[in-house]
Amino acid sequence: MRRLLLTMGLVSLSAVAFAQSPPFADGPDTKPGGPKPASRTWTVNQDGFSYTFSFEPGIPDANQVTEITLFVNEVPKTPDPKFGNRVPLTNARITVEAVNPAGESLGRFLAHALPLAAGRYGMHLTPAQDGIYTLTLKGKTAAGKTLAAEVKLPVNVWPLPAELEGSGAAEAGGATVRRPLIKK
Repeated sequence: MRRLLLTMGLVSLSAVAFAQSPPFADGPDTKPGGPKPASRTWTVNQDGFSYTFSFEPGIPDANQVTEITLFVNEVPKTPDPKFGNRVPLTNARITVEAVNPAGESLGRFLAHALPLAAGRYGMHLTPAQDGIYTLTLKGKTAAGKTLAAEVKLPVNVWPLPAELEGSGAAEAGGATVRRPLIKK
C-alpha cells in the first residue's frame, strides 16, 4: 500500500511538472522574442524630409485594423527658429500605396491631416493575409516639393526578420533609415 501511494505521488508530481512547462519548449506553439509589440515606429530620412511611420498594433494580425500615423517633417539646412531641425509639413497631399506579400497592389489610400497636430497624417489599413506588406508614401508639399518613402509592414510575422530589425539602410536605396522602435 505504501509503495502504491508513493508511486501515485510521483505520478502527481510529474503531472504538475508537465502542466507548468511543456515537454517541448521549442515547439511550434512557443514564439521566441516575447509578445508582439503594441506599437512600432520606423523612420526614413530622405531628400531633405523625415518620415516616421507609427503602427498600432506594432505587428498586426490578418484582418485586424491597423492605425498608421505619419509624422512628416522637412529637415532644413539651417535650423528653423521655431521648430529647430524638423519643420512639420502642413497642407501636404499624401497618398500611401499598399502592396501585399504576393506583390499585388491593394490600392492607394489618402492620408488625412490630423486636426490640431501639425505634420501628422493618419490612415487605417486592414491587411487580409499574413506576410510582409510594402507601404509606399508619395505626395507633394504645399510648395510643390516631391515626397517619397517606402517601409515594410509585417503582418503576423513575429519575431521580425533580420532585414526589419537592423538599420534597413541597404534596402532603402541610400536613404538614411533609423532602427525601428518597438514599444511594449
